[in-house]
Amino acid sequence: MSDKQNKAFWIIFIMFSVLATVGIYSQGAFDSITLGGSVIMTIFYLLVAFLIRLYVKSNPETFD
Repeated sequence: MSDKQNKAFWIIFIMFSVLATVGIYSQGAFDSITLGGSVIMTIFYLLVAFLIRLYVKSNPETFD
């Protein structure tokens, strides 16, 4: 990936992470999170990161 694609990936992923975390926090989900819940949430974030990376990598004309 080019530098612009790499930068676009990180911007999109960080925006998603912040907005998703704020949305989950506002529902009170962090009040009683367990180890299993945190593992599931981490896997979900990594899956989204993988999908964002595939999208950015497969559409270079959009980000370059």
